[in-house]
Amino acid sequence: MQELTARQKEILTFIADSVTESGRTPTVREIAHHFSISIGPVQRHLKALQRKWHLTHKPGISRGIDVVSRKPLAAVPLVGRVPAGIPAIPLEMVEDHVHLDRDIVRNGVHFALRVKGDSMTGSGILNGDVVVVRQQADAENGEIVVALVNGEGAVKKLKKTKAGVHLESTNPAYAPLHGDITVIGKVVYLLRSYHGNRFDT
Repeated sequence: MQELTARQKEILTFIADSVTESGRTPTVREIAHHFSISIGPVQRHLKALQRKWHLTHKPGISRGIDVVSRKPLAAVPLVGRVPAGIPAIPLEMVEDHVHLDRDIVRNGVHFALRVKGDSMTGSGILNGDVVVVRQQADAENGEIVVALVNGEGAVKKLKKTKAGVHLESTNPAYAPLHGDITVIGKVVYLLRSYHGNRFDT
């Protein structure tokens, strides 16, 4: 591959880091905003990176940039609500996909879910974060799970006692949840956007 300029190296690193942080490649506009430059120079740098075989780019697609040297990623469906214990995610529930290192989702079936609310801040899970969930019908005591509680989806800590099973928040402002609890999966990974919402186009 041809030698890169300093700016081209910076842009290539930013694109790769964006995938690591958020599971998505950035848009041209996001790259321009990050480096405080206009869109025109960004497009020229991207074309140069394509000519030098460091990037591929699909015209007309907002997030059509990909790093050639990066190893293949797994596409994990991002759903808008907790799936009701089914073995496969229905297409109508899939809002988007996040792309992760295959080693993270090597074993089992996974989906991603955007967190709403602040009930798990004690575990470092914030409103707007995306959790990656391995589908499984049970988990160990104290593990963070996605579950249905009386038909409503929740991301909580699973607690098992002699009295039975309940779900706990890690924010003390929230009371434990009891009732008809169905574990859908275990949270295995967390994605967070540090510079605005990278899931927006």
